[in-house]
Amino acid sequence: MSADEKQPFLTVVKGAPTDEELAALVTVLSAAASSGGGPAAAGPINRWGRPTDLHRPAWGMPTSYIHG
Repeated sequence: MSADEKQPFLTVVKGAPTDEELAALVTVLSAAASSGGGPAAAGPINRWGRPTDLHRPAWGMPTSYIHG
């Protein structure tokens, strides 16, 4: 296949769809392909209560200052 030849976007394997049916199918597939596909941003990430926060030293707690 040379660089000038293109693969068909859609191939009918079985049946005889009308021009309107093919146009509707191509419209739906084109809209689905251009919709982005990824999940929408849900806003800022909430990192409150992560398990890694349990490993931090407790500053400002009564047990943080040892009076000898």
